[in-house]
Amino acid sequence: MDKATLHAIRSLRSKHERTEQNRFIVEGEKGVSELFESRLSIERMYYVSTMEHAVPVDHQHMAEQISVKDMGRISQMKTPPGILALATIPKATMNEAAEAVEASPAQHGIVACQIQDPGNLGTLIRSADWFGFGAVVITEGTVDPWNAKTVQASMGSIFRVPIVQASWEELNAMSGHYHLEMTGTSYAEIEWGSGWVWVGSESHGFERIELPRDSTAVHIPRVGSAESLNAGVAASIVCAEIARQKNASAR
Repeated sequence: MDKATLHAIRSLRSKHERTEQNRFIVEGEKGVSELFESRLSIERMYYVSTMEHAVPVDHQHMAEQISVKDMGRISQMKTPPGILALATIPKATMNEAAEAVEASPAQHGIVACQIQDPGNLGTLIRSADWFGFGAVVITEGTVDPWNAKTVQASMGSIFRVPIVQASWEELNAMSGHYHLEMTGTSYAEIEWGSGWVWVGSESHGFERIELPRDSTAVHIPRVGSAESLNAGVAASIVCAEIARQKNASAR
């Protein structure tokens, strides 16, 4: 591997470089397999000799075997899994996200509002995929969804669910908003129509956010003594209830 290619791939650890190059890294046999089954544009794949079996036969023309040393240099993981792919960051508009939400089984989308933890964001995307949500919208101040930790935590769902960076104006133009709070209407008592579920910052919730005026506060009743729920877990509970209601009405 030449120095220029090595440097370009290593630089993708930076959000600025991912944006500039419009590409991101996927690592590991499962992640790469999920990527190749998606509709995303794949640029190149690199693998070490022991991972040759993981290279799809019909994509061998874009695969290059490299040394273990070079793999260690370009990998973003502490223990390189031995296979890595470069893919183009998909672009979607807010209008496309709204259409995907309307057509989805849940008829809802998730708004990740200033979520800072990559693992939490990955969990949100994975839950959106599992429960049939149409899109995940990222607000200003939310961690980059295309960083290695979020991609890994999504377990391939980030390749299937539209991810959209939206402005506050675009979000306010949408209708049907619900936000998760420590107080409000129990999630099980709401008749979920269609719309957007807002999940706030792990540290501050929506303290510093001007939510849409029509947003409904949604609460998950506490039975035990825990102070709060992880953002990804809380969103998954609500997503499950929305999916349950939609499935029940469909029957």
